[in-house]
Amino acid sequence: MGMKTVRMEPEDEKVLERIRRRTGWTASDILKRGLRLVDESLATQPPKKTAWEIYCELDIGPGDDSIPPASYSREAVRRAILRKHRK
Repeated sequence: MGMKTVRMEPEDEKVLERIRRRTGWTASDILKRGLRLVDESLATQPPKKTAWEIYCELDIGPGDDSIPPASYSREAVRRAILRKHRK
């Protein structure tokens, strides 16, 4: 049986102590049960998608509607102001 070191925030230590007092279980027993619960919940939930997988599913259209490069910023601002005031 291996030994592991777990770093915990003070709030987590308080929760662990509160559970220990309520149940009478050891910290080791509480953590083992927690691991089993997480394992069970992961088995019933679909895995989370990565950012790349979400990006691949986005329909961002054909393009050509991007902001002009900085070298054209003066002209782009002029056009934006004209568009706004024509309405």
